[in-house]
Amino acid sequence: MKKANKDQQLIAKELPDAEMQKLLLEIGKLIKTMRDDRTTLERFAYEINISRSQMSKYEAGGDMLLSTFLRLLHGLDTTGEGFFKELQRKSK
Repeated sequence: MKKANKDQQLIAKELPDAEMQKLLLEIGKLIKTMRDDRTTLERFAYEINISRSQMSKYEAGGDMLLSTFLRLLHGLDTTGEGFFKELQRKSK
């Protein structure tokens, strides 16, 4: 973790790796749940032009590009706001 020198105050907090992994896993589980409600992994991956193996990794909590995440949201017919509201609801 970076430390500010005595004349400098840090503005952003660093997200610990364990917390990052936990969030990625929760996001992946929600993607899988939403996708399972619609279709199979193979069909969904084909329709949004992502390989089946990559889609499987994302559903297991793998990291992804923001553009890939947006493609997933579009394929799931949801918005970022809707997705994260559902994620927050499920994590309570």
